[in-house]
Amino acid sequence: MASYSKITIAATVLLLSLSSLHPAAAATVKAGDKCSPVGATFKQGSTNFKCVKKGTGGVWKAEKKAAVETFVMPKVTGMNLQLAQDLLQSKGSYLMDQEDASGLDRWQINDSAWKVCSQSPSAGKKVPTSTMVVLKNVKLTESCP
Repeated sequence: MASYSKITIAATVLLLSLSSLHPAAAATVKAGDKCSPVGATFKQGSTNFKCVKKGTGGVWKAEKKAAVETFVMPKVTGMNLQLAQDLLQSKGSYLMDQEDASGLDRWQINDSAWKVCSQSPSAGKKVPTSTMVVLKNVKLTESCP
């Protein structure tokens, strides 16, 4: 009988400790609900929440997603490669791949000695600044293929 009471006491302690877990771990979080500790974060689906101080306690606040920066792709075909790069960078576009349009696989070391024959994405498209811009080029004295 003594061993039975030890098991009963252990089971009771276990149940009490499990029942003291915070119910928010399984519940749906909404902006404005009370929370603690201040500074805690919680992800629910695609939304991130942060516990922010309000009054003497804390409340959940949905964190806004950073807006994706975009720009309208300018027409750079026919331009000097260096000037085309400068224009794209002024619009926040820094990811560029330069290719030799002649097929000779030459490197464009002195960008101002080359001209842009084609571009991707095409002019007029609204694209994120994280888009890789591909510029195909030939030397200034050459014709585009």
